[in-house]
Amino acid sequence: MSRVLALQHVWDDPMGYLGEILQEHSIDCDVVNVEEAPIPDPGAYDALIVLGGPQHVHAPDKHPYFVQEKALIRKAVEQDIPLLGICLGGQLLAHALGAKVRQHHRIELGFFEVQLTDEGKIDALFQGLPGHQRVFHWHMDVFDIPAGGVRLASNENAFNQAFRFGPRAYGLQYHIEVTPEIFHTWLRYLPHDQEVVNALGPDIGARIEREQSVYYPIYRDHSRIMFENFLKLSGL
Repeated sequence: MSRVLALQHVWDDPMGYLGEILQEHSIDCDVVNVEEAPIPDPGAYDALIVLGGPQHVHAPDKHPYFVQEKALIRKAVEQDIPLLGICLGGQLLAHALGAKVRQHHRIELGFFEVQLTDEGKIDALFQGLPGHQRVFHWHMDVFDIPAGGVRLASNENAFNQAFRFGPRAYGLQYHIEVTPEIFHTWLRYLPHDQEVVNALGPDIGARIEREQSVYYPIYRDHSRIMFENFLKLSGL
């Protein structure tokens, strides 16, 4: 039986759309809340997904579970267990491999387009995409590319949007798992995030709702293409 391990960091960023796709393909997924339960050995799984969250990887005193999590991420990479790190998950992958993760000069929030690099256009993860990907961002930190890693996507807001390390470990700076229900939850709390409101204006929630009505269908299509590519290169 094919099995995927997913590491979740916050209740309101679950597997979402990715979980729906796994169900369609009859692939079992064990979801572990890293704040509440120990992380199992990734060697017992066919692939590892590391989800997003509001935590900062450079604050291990606040999030001591990052120590074990990064050790297991390194183990997965060493054992060539396919890994997909999403937003915080991508930052954890980069940090576990020795790259810097730092606060960005801006908050990147909303639907954006990332451009594939020449390497990204030929990478198995992005096959079937039209040289770019419509994605959703909500992050305040950014990662450097680890030594030996390959930059796969970029845009004008954050130079490093996606990378590969080794054969099958991928880090993304953006989200591909968000469903309409998750959007609804996130937007409900957005007016109370004073840092975001101060930086992007009091109408940021309304702007994202307008963007969602325009961009969500293509975002969903592009997310499916990428994730099903990940399942294929994972042998699932």
